[in-house]
Amino acid sequence: MNEIFKKRRNLWYKQNIKYLRYVFNDHFVLFLMILLGALVVQYINFLQIHQLNLWGKIILVILISLASQIVGRLATFIESPDKVFLLTKEMEVRAYLVKYLIRSLIIPAVVSALLVLIAAPLLRFNPIFLVLWFVLLVAIKAAWLAYKIWSSQKSGLLDWAFLIDLEEGRKTGTLRLFSLFTNVKGLKSHSHRRKYLDFLLTKTKRTYEYLFTRSFLRSGDYLGLTIRLLILSILAMIFINNGIVAIIMVVVFNYLLIFQLLSLQTAFDYQLLTRIYPLKKAAKTAGLRVLIFRVMMFVTIVELILSLIFVRPFFLSLIILLTNFLLTKFYVRFRLKNK
Repeated sequence: MNEIFKKRRNLWYKQNIKYLRYVFNDHFVLFLMILLGALVVQYINFLQIHQLNLWGKIILVILISLASQIVGRLATFIESPDKVFLLTKEMEVRAYLVKYLIRSLIIPAVVSALLVLIAAPLLRFNPIFLVLWFVLLVAIKAAWLAYKIWSSQKSGLLDWAFLIDLEEGRKTGTLRLFSLFTNVKGLKSHSHRRKYLDFLLTKTKRTYEYLFTRSFLRSGDYLGLTIRLLILSILAMIFINNGIVAIIMVVVFNYLLIFQLLSLQTAFDYQLLTRIYPLKKAAKTAGLRVLIFRVMMFVTIVELILSLIFVRPFFLSLIILLTNFLLTKFYVRFRLKNK
């Protein structure tokens, strides 16, 4: 059992390392260094000017506590065939789950420690209280992961379907993070009809335009990704006082959004019926360009309005308009031409 799951763990780590090479490339690392330096300077300036009152400290403690619980899932490395081939090894699998509960706490503990250390200068609490707070955060996370294990054994037998879904959800979440930077194999997606968005599926004779719009609204995580990246852009403009850094963040998020939307080009390649459509090959590219243009037009309008409110000086807002135009007009055409 140890050899089986050790091999799976090593394969998963090797896959992550392979994708991390694309995530932390030279340009992104340079951007992170500049961003980290800018955030440190902003934080130091904030500490020199502002002090939190009692309610402010309470709110900060609550936010840090909630943020620390978001990171980290139970890593079981259980796969679908195990419900058949490991059925006779349930007792050993249970012992294995307890062992990997402790392993699953490493990343949440590191994140909790970093968050507590970052918040310490603002809170100005006794070091003993900070240590107890950190231990409490890790204990809460451990209790939640233990509850997940207990939930898989309510009937006295292992709920293999629950454990398999839990592991697939963990891996999918990690792969989606990597998919922001490169094409990822093995990323599963599900379709969900959102009736409240049906009005956006207007009738049109342009087949691929309709298919790509439908896929954007219902399939995979394209709509959710668009909303999350837009929210991050908005938060950057609101909370980063340095206008240049805020605009750089917005541009990076918009680039990541377009990069992900380009993967829609292969969304219907597995559909054999699309190969017999009496359509030219250029119709597919044109349909995707129309969708990306519409999405980026909406994103640009929202970002321009908020940048005029929160970003100083005002002329920096023109950078958003210019970069979004260049990305939509030239970068998209260049990427689709090379595929």
